[in-house]
Amino acid sequence: MSSINYTTRTEGQTKINTIIWTVPNFVNLLENKVIREFRTEKSKDPTADASESRFQLKMQFLGRDNDIIEIYYLSPNPVFLKSLLTICLKRFEERTIVIKEYHTIQANKWQYLATLFKRDIASYEGRDVYLLSDGSLRIKFQFMVTNDIKVEHSNVPEAQLSDDFENLLNNGLFSDVTMKSAEGTEYKVHKAVLASRSAVLKAHFEHNTTECYTNTIESPLEADVLREVLTFIYSDKAPRVDEIPEKLLAAADYYQLNRLKSLCEEALHKRLTVENAIETLQLADLHSANTLKQLTLEFIKDGQARLITTTDGWAKVKSVELIKRIYEYIMADDVDGDIK
Repeated sequence: MSSINYTTRTEGQTKINTIIWTVPNFVNLLENKVIREFRTEKSKDPTADASESRFQLKMQFLGRDNDIIEIYYLSPNPVFLKSLLTICLKRFEERTIVIKEYHTIQANKWQYLATLFKRDIASYEGRDVYLLSDGSLRIKFQFMVTNDIKVEHSNVPEAQLSDDFENLLNNGLFSDVTMKSAEGTEYKVHKAVLASRSAVLKAHFEHNTTECYTNTIESPLEADVLREVLTFIYSDKAPRVDEIPEKLLAAADYYQLNRLKSLCEEALHKRLTVENAIETLQLADLHSANTLKQLTLEFIKDGQARLITTTDGWAKVKSVELIKRIYEYIMADDVDGDIK
């Protein structure tokens, strides 16, 4: 069973919540392929009012061998806070690995804080990197809540700009251009919105292009992908990014939608396994997804190379340049170098 040490103190207008979470025999927990999530119990803070609950914490284990550990927290109230995550090391040493400056968070909604990697917790050379002498993992959270900027319940409605723009897409009101999918499905859209979000789409309306006269844009994307791209352009949301990240990555690269591209890279990184590592690396290389490329190369280097050479993806590799790049990255001393 894990243990929690929860303390609070006040400095001026700021309440500092400090949580030390100790998980014993953490390597054994990682080797348990059944457990995919581990969280603290929901409980009351004995030093606070009866109506005030504590922050909750959880870990999610991702990857076939639990190679990635994502850490989340949940606040019982909407607050404006700064968060810090610190790893407690041997000999009373500490290492702060994440600092997130003040921002507003919603109540009772899990908030992503950090990602740890299995290789950093217990290295393959037998060195316990982040573990204490007894094999436990101890991490310290600090949540600094500013009371003077705390988000309170009020009569001010929530911002709905993205919803309003999405409705503009859905009803086609005042549209001045038509966008067609590869199958011919038509969407009534607006030049000003498209041009403000994508340099590629903006170019369709500049100079003496065909689109200027026909007010029609022919897209190479399938209808379901184009619909998702337009939803992102209008609302900055991508509801299906976890379902079709490969297709959306290609679309985001094509229309130069950098934030959507980053969301796709994150989704593909979360589903990274030994079996799909080569395909993911090829996809990242094709669409200049440098963050995903770096993370995939790190995954391959981190003790996975031998296993990956037995997969179907490796057997189908035809690019000598790709094989050379993997080899050079694995053998390089400077793993932090830029990917060319």
